[in-house]
Amino acid sequence: MSFIDSYKEHVNRPYGDYLQRLGMDFEAVRASGAIVEDRNGRKYIDCIGGQGNVNVGHNHPHVAEAMIRALQAVRPFGWPFISEDHVRLAEKLAEVAPAGLERCLIVNSGTEATESALKLARLATGRSGVIACHGGWHGFTLGALSVSEPRACKSFGPLLPGVRRVPYGDARAASEAISKEVGAMIVEPIQGENGGVMPPAGYLRELADICTASGVMLIFDEIKTGMGKTGTMFACEFDQAAPDVLLVGKSLGGGMMPIGAMVAKRQWWTKFGLSFPMSSSTYGGNALSCAAGLAAIEVIESENLCANAARQGRRLQEALAGLVALHSDTVQAVTGRGLLLGLRMASPKIASELTIRCVKHGVLLVPTSLNHACMLIEPPLCISDSQVDEVIWALQQACEEIGAVKI
Repeated sequence: MSFIDSYKEHVNRPYGDYLQRLGMDFEAVRASGAIVEDRNGRKYIDCIGGQGNVNVGHNHPHVAEAMIRALQAVRPFGWPFISEDHVRLAEKLAEVAPAGLERCLIVNSGTEATESALKLARLATGRSGVIACHGGWHGFTLGALSVSEPRACKSFGPLLPGVRRVPYGDARAASEAISKEVGAMIVEPIQGENGGVMPPAGYLRELADICTASGVMLIFDEIKTGMGKTGTMFACEFDQAAPDVLLVGKSLGGGMMPIGAMVAKRQWWTKFGLSFPMSSSTYGGNALSCAAGLAAIEVIESENLCANAARQGRRLQEALAGLVALHSDTVQAVTGRGLLLGLRMASPKIASELTIRCVKHGVLLVPTSLNHACMLIEPPLCISDSQVDEVIWALQQACEEIGAVKI
């Protein structure tokens, strides 16, 4: 039985046929930096980036060494014990987060961070209503699905009641949706899985003012956009906006460990005590994941990965804008910031074909989960000049080939 056939037979993740159709039905056996290698020795530049998990690159030695030290210390790893790594990571998150965010809950994933924020809003405000945005994506657990794009969640209903959806980027619509039942609003500074959709300038600041005036908890979901992806540690910094609660995940684990975090303003915890058990997950805040998280932030800072993401993102955006001009029948728009870029194709079929052809040219990327006509380009932030040149060349070749056969 082949690797992919065994995958489809025994692994409960519905990607076997999908990967086969996109030409990615190979076994990845090695990865380093922005490069993934298959069993046949073929190397690919990874522009999928674990859907945002590997900002510091695959298998970064500093992260691996931190994890080894944590294992060799032979400390207890889980509940109810407190580790130095747990405390140091919470301190570091308070340091790098927007001003005023200083109370940290460390959990096992981004979607757990979303669930924790929704629970915090109910406890702190006494109101269960939530405002969410069309085209948003916040995770696969039930509460997170309830505030995500409905068309991706309809199979799991009934979902949580009291969710009101408004157009993304429309602060006035958000203001009009607020009522005495609404306790929170959740929003992504850039919508990743909807194709790198950007809000208008000032939108996040305006939401902060509206929510503060209404006593509504504002939650920024930076699970995908954070950790340097857009050229600053967090995407909301571009709008000079600070939320009441910040959600972090994905690349917080250095591409090697599952972890998530909710970082909140202290005022939201005081009504029921700072130590209220928002989450008592057995592995939440375990020393191994926290060691990886702290090391990942250290790598982002010491290797100036935010600056590299901004610079390489500008290079890619300029090249992609050229593709839009030259191949308008194939490529329609480029969106996003830094190394979180959406490339909107003329149709889902063309997007799939672009993926297949890019894989043949040694570059991995896939359509987004909410907009199948859009590619999301999010390589590790350590991607080099020469690797960006190869990505640009592969995309140019693929667009030329697609145009020649008129798909």
